[in-house]
Amino acid sequence: VSPEDGGYPGLWDDGLAGLLGLKAVPFPFSRENMKIDAEKAKEAIERFKPKVLVFGASLILFPHPIRELAETAHECGAIVGFDGSHVLGLIAGKHFQDPLREGANALFGSTHKSFFGPQGGIFLADKEHGETVKARIYPRFVDNAHWNRIAALTLALAEMQRFGRDYAGQVVRNAKALAKALHDYGFPVKCSRLGFTESHQVIMDFGDYERGREVAEKLQKANIIVDCVVRLGTCEVTRRGMKEGEMAKIAELIKRTVLDKENPENVKREVVKLCSEFQNIEYCFK
Repeated sequence: VSPEDGGYPGLWDDGLAGLLGLKAVPFPFSRENMKIDAEKAKEAIERFKPKVLVFGASLILFPHPIRELAETAHECGAIVGFDGSHVLGLIAGKHFQDPLREGANALFGSTHKSFFGPQGGIFLADKEHGETVKARIYPRFVDNAHWNRIAALTLALAEMQRFGRDYAGQVVRNAKALAKALHDYGFPVKCSRLGFTESHQVIMDFGDYERGREVAEKLQKANIIVDCVVRLGTCEVTRRGMKEGEMAKIAELIKRTVLDKENPENVKREVVKLCSEFQNIEYCFK
């Protein structure tokens, strides 16, 4: 996915693709629906015959059409990968999509975003490609074993196995509730006719980066952190035990800060109070 459509710049021409001498070609993409256009993408795959096809994005509201496109990609000789950095916890919790079973050869991503583990990454693959990576990754790409991180990741994997389905389900429900509440207040939430989101993300389109930055900076003064897209995520608040009722409260606090132009310091006090009521981490071993 092109960075202009929400894809990760690190995989693009100025990132990994350029480093490996590959030419990056974007998926045909609907910004209105925040989805890859599967039919046009199939035509593009047949025309360009790529060596590698990488699904996944930084702005990702809905599953990507791996099942619809993997066969065409494989027929053209392409390896299919899925960058699950942002949605790995939802995949593990079985509330997004299942890339490897849908036709991807490899699934990789961050272990510290929607997947609630230590800083770092993980690489999963089918047997054929997994053995290839295993044989070649040392010492070119990975040289040391960090046992503290391995121990932390092991615990996170065990917790995800035990609590992941409940966690991921609540994350998505919270995102939907937050998106609807913001939309009802008049915020420009993306994809309202598609149910807003199927992930942990909520995206508000204020038209351009500068306007988004103004909103983000105003919210930051109230202790509400978003980026300049404007993109909100529900993973952390979910882990602290918040549910749909708290999403309505958060939407109200955002509305008072941005639309009502209330003094951010006043809102900040309520934000601090709300957070103080949710100090225990959920979906984990006690």
